[in-house]
Amino acid sequence: MRSASKHGIQLPQLPKLLPAQRLAQLEDHGEYASVALSDCDFTQQAASNVIFEQVHFRRSIFTRSRLIKVRLADVRLETCDLSGADWEKARLLRVELIGCRLIGIQLLEAQLESLLVRECNLEDAACAASKYKAARFEKCNLRGASFEQADLSGVVFKDCNLTNANWQGAKLAETDLRGSIIDGLQVGAKELQGAIVDRTQAVQIAGLLGIVVKDGDEL
Repeated sequence: MRSASKHGIQLPQLPKLLPAQRLAQLEDHGEYASVALSDCDFTQQAASNVIFEQVHFRRSIFTRSRLIKVRLADVRLETCDLSGADWEKARLLRVELIGCRLIGIQLLEAQLESLLVRECNLEDAACAASKYKAARFEKCNLRGASFEQADLSGVVFKDCNLTNANWQGAKLAETDLRGSIIDGLQVGAKELQGAIVDRTQAVQIAGLLGIVVKDGDEL
């Protein structure tokens, strides 16, 4: 079982060997635990209060699924497709997503703790009013993603594309943006208080706020 941490994030605690299983249909209040699920297709399925615990997903499809109040604890998803999924009020604890498609996913009012997202596509994702604790995004596409009113305090965005992302009303205390693309980022001076940026980004942010930066000898 892995219980190591990466960058202060607790990784999923999964047994080394998980029995393989095929799952075709999700049920309301269904509980699925200690299994490896590969090549499952949950396209457009709807269920509420589903629980996944100690589950390793590979190449599974959740496209346009509607899983309200879904709970994931100690879950890893590899090369899965969650595009257009509606997971409102989801609860994620020690979850890792690797190489997944989450284009247009809705994670409204979600609570996510110990989350690692690596090389995933979250273009146009809707994550408004969500709350993150100990979360890290690495090499992810977040173009046009909405994090309005979200709590991103302490979240790390490493080498991500945040072009035209909407962070209006978000909490960004100690949110680390260094190395990420922030062209057209929709955010105000108030939200940016406490955020961590590199020198190049500082100039870009000044431009976003309408501040003109000139050298001392420029007229």
